Amino acid sequence: MRLQAPRAIIDFSTKDVFGESIQLSAFKGKKVMLCFFRDAACPFCNFRVYELTHRYKEWQKDNVEVIAVFSSTNDEVRNYVARHPRPFRLVADPDLEIYNRYGVEHSSFALFKALLFKLPRIFMGMKKGGYPSKNPNVKLVPADFLINEKGHIVDCWYGRDTSDHMPMKQVQRFIQAPGAKNHAMKRVA
Repeated sequence: MRLQAPRAIIDFSTKDVFGESIQLSAFKGKKVMLCFFRDAACPFCNFRVYELTHRYKEWQKDNVEVIAVFSSTNDEVRNYVARHPRPFRLVADPDLEIYNRYGVEHSSFALFKALLFKLPRIFMGMKKGGYPSKNPNVKLVPADFLINEKGHIVDCWYGRDTSDHMPMKQVQRFIQAPGAKNHAMKRVA
């Protein structure tokens, strides 16, 4: 079932693809973009990861973290996504435990729609490291959640097709909203 913002986070504790512990509630005091992708080899996903990688350094200046969750295994995420350095946390969730807690959906229609209407994005994603895969969760639809410094989900985005993530303009408005900069200034003062 889809989550509705605003609401408290659904906390989780796991290890990232490099074996480092990660707990969502430990990011309290920072803004967080929690992104759910299909699988590590997905061309759509790899293009979005490329976009996030190029924006992350600037976002960190605003006290923002990104956590990217994939339905693939640790090895698959390291092989496809992390073979290029990624500055943010990568989580493998092949059993879909975190996906299910956040209401991430499956849809054959969303997959068909993406394949039919987003062919150029598939090719761009393949150039960035994505390839068609045999992941059993090919019908997962991406979802993004924006979490404020207090640990509350302030915006939810459930994709309309298997390439659809929250628009970057919407993410940027969240990042530039009062809170992250003010929080950092208060600590310095």
